[in-house]
Amino acid sequence: MAYQPKVVNARIVSENPKNGFFEIVAELADQNHCRLTFEKDPTTGESKVTHVNRLYKVPCGICKKDFLCYCLNRYMHEIGRQALEVVS
Repeated sequence: MAYQPKVVNARIVSENPKNGFFEIVAELADQNHCRLTFEKDPTTGESKVTHVNRLYKVPCGICKKDFLCYCLNRYMHEIGRQALEVVS
């Protein structure tokens, strides 16, 4: 069964309106938390996710590691889209 991330809660934790960067902390349905970094396109104003970092509160829901892993990078755009929907 393939991993399907589901954002249940998200909040903006920092924002810099001068350059369009902002960060969102999202909680996933499997109790994982991650920090997403976004930038806004200056011409269109559209937000684009640039980085995702898993916060080490529980083991990774994909590989079950309790330390550094990059599993959520594969789902960065999907998690980012859901987080923006929850915040809006």
